[in-house]
Amino acid sequence: MKLHLAPEIAMLLRFRVTNHKSIRDTAELVFTKSSFEGVRPKDGDWGSVTNRVIGIFGPNASGKTTLLDAMDFAVKAISDSAKWSERESFPFAPFRLDKESRRETSAYEIDFTVKGTRHVYGFECDSGGIASEWLHSFPEGRRRLLFERDGPEPNAVTFSRSLKGENTRISHLMGRYNLYLSTASMANHAYLRRIHHYLTRHLPYAAFSEYYKQTRIMSVKKWIEDKEALQHAQSLLRFADLGIYRLSLEEVEIDEKTQSTLRRAMKAVLDKGDDEEKLFANFLEEQRKVISFWHKGSPAEDPHNLGLSEESSGTVAWLSLALPALREIKYGGALLVDELDSSLHPRLASALIAMFKSPEVNPLGAQLVFTSHGTSLMGHLAGDGLDREEMWFSEKSPEGVTEIYPLTDFPVKKDHNVERRYLGGRYGAVPTLAWEELLASLQMETQA
Repeated sequence: MKLHLAPEIAMLLRFRVTNHKSIRDTAELVFTKSSFEGVRPKDGDWGSVTNRVIGIFGPNASGKTTLLDAMDFAVKAISDSAKWSERESFPFAPFRLDKESRRETSAYEIDFTVKGTRHVYGFECDSGGIASEWLHSFPEGRRRLLFERDGPEPNAVTFSRSLKGENTRISHLMGRYNLYLSTASMANHAYLRRIHHYLTRHLPYAAFSEYYKQTRIMSVKKWIEDKEALQHAQSLLRFADLGIYRLSLEEVEIDEKTQSTLRRAMKAVLDKGDDEEKLFANFLEEQRKVISFWHKGSPAEDPHNLGLSEESSGTVAWLSLALPALREIKYGGALLVDELDSSLHPRLASALIAMFKSPEVNPLGAQLVFTSHGTSLMGHLAGDGLDREEMWFSEKSPEGVTEIYPLTDFPVKKDHNVERRYLGGRYGAVPTLAWEELLASLQMETQA
């Protein structure tokens, strides 16, 4: 079924990054279909020319996560850099395996639509601050400058007459570590605040780490205070056939001794200038909220509940990913997920993909970007599986440089088994196992 979206729906069209960790040369992830040409669709329907899902496959340490990390870094800089004036340096993570890259700037650029109009926003930076920054739009199909910046100082920004607002005044609030877009949003610039809102509120990142999983669970606790969100969470758990029929959020008391221990632990990790009392109060409020999972036993027994720590990692992983996914589907956005299949059964991982691909479930055209080792996700376990347009690969060169490329770079026929051909090395991005080196090492150990 062809997806037609209202023109005001925001869409992610492209992300480009240069000189970020293992990505030395420019890497680009494209959401528009390969058949799309020009700067906008003739009928203005971005849904018909844009993919809902992008899956990035590749071996360990190939740079899949680095690409999502670069997107997340750009979002955090846009979100928070207006508050970075007191920092000693700007966050900077260049490619470190050659001297030239360590001296060059890093660059990040996002191509997206807001209110049906295509925009391109980007910036360059190093540890000394912002080297350049730009925002262009395409209201009539032609590129239009909104602002450009060619240095860290306030007078380095040039504004277009098309950008209404107190632009020059706001630029004088900006320092070398502050992005103008971030500063303008904090100053309530009407137009730029809308751009800032999309880039910082609708590109959430679900990283593969215990810390980020716990952060997502904390968000889930807040969301299910709302009855509708709680119903959605329960429906997702029942849908996954996890034996859970109800979810509840309860408050428990924390004794003084435990509070004292928690306060000491928090104080040890806080930075100078942090509002200790406010942060501790928020943390304590969070710890009081406890999620309970209710299971049905045999007909003769009453239902029993399990706490979060007693549930399987798969149940927690499903809840911490599926509910954020449903929120993006409801409001329209792009969810970034690292190692989608790390704790999920392949059918659940595939079902999550199918949710984004379904016009009935996802009428606003929310998008999913994920990394995975699970080649089964290339197939058809649930829904329609991944199309050739939706598969990308990451590979690292002998020099340690990450390369990102799409399956559409290769001739693929309808009857091709993409999973089998990928595992056979037809598209690259598979590990090369050095058996000879391993055997030689074992022989040396035996001789010793």
